[in-house]
Amino acid sequence: MFMKAGALALSLMAMATGAMAQEYTIRLSHGDNETNPTHITAATFAEKVGEYSNGRIKVQIFPSNQLGSEEEVVRAVRNNTIQAQIPAMANVHPVAPSVGVLLLPYLFTSSEEAHAGLDAVLDPLNERIGKEGGIRFLGILEKGFRILTNSKHPVETLDDLKGLKIRVSPNEIVIATFKSWGIDPIPMGWGEVFTALQQGVIDGQENPYTTAQTSKFYEIQKYITDIHYMIWTGPLLISEKFYQDLPSDLQEAVSKAGLEAVKAGREANAVQTEEAMAFLAEKGMVLSGAPKDEDAWRAAARGIWPSLYESVGGEEWVKTATELMAEAAK
Repeated sequence: MFMKAGALALSLMAMATGAMAQEYTIRLSHGDNETNPTHITAATFAEKVGEYSNGRIKVQIFPSNQLGSEEEVVRAVRNNTIQAQIPAMANVHPVAPSVGVLLLPYLFTSSEEAHAGLDAVLDPLNERIGKEGGIRFLGILEKGFRILTNSKHPVETLDDLKGLKIRVSPNEIVIATFKSWGIDPIPMGWGEVFTALQQGVIDGQENPYTTAQTSKFYEIQKYITDIHYMIWTGPLLISEKFYQDLPSDLQEAVSKAGLEAVKAGREANAVQTEEAMAFLAEKGMVLSGAPKDEDAWRAAARGIWPSLYESVGGEEWVKTATELMAEAAK
């Protein structure tokens, strides 16, 4: 009888030890190559989450949209068939409307202001998007203001924009912003952009300096304008189901690693943005700076805010979030 009881106790202990030692795998997708700050964020996350989980969580990174388009992968993360991703914020918006507050044009005036605001809004945003889209942000990467590139002529005023075929992400806020400037932009998935520029289907696009460099737009684009309308933000997001199924100590490890990874990505971007500007100029691109009539661009774009409230979580949420971010940036 004693031997049976002892064997049972040993069996239960083994089961408990096995449960405690359970390992998890996170497949992490992003759309950039391995020199981009996005990948640096992903690699840092993989390193830190392995360290903080004592090796119990492994991260497999899939760059360059290997697992599908950003729009497809966001839905897969929601369903926990892929566990994590770093997409452009515009591609998260259809799944979790409340993130649209971060896409409102002319929300931030600098990267430093954006960092403070993005960190401040993270927790209340997570309270909403877990319910809306089944996802959680571990942190929000920032890669600088989106710039306008084109192959036709310098864009120094709103009038210069007219007649250009500009690609934008297929997001209603971005589309509405460009329409406020008097053109009909062309929504297009990211994977199609280089070929469309190369073939003349579109004349230009908007993305950060680092993307213009790493995507080799200097081969097919000539002019750059610092339109300052939106800072590129992209969350390090994880499936809420996957996160909630983790033991509490591993949730803590994932959250801590996420914040540190985003910080590393932001720091890398600050350096790479300066390098990218110099590199693109050396490659013969013409950097025009900000539009001469930038106030007119800002007034037109901010004028559409009220029409967007319903699609970004409601006016009350916009008020709450923007006040929280403004206070943090002081």
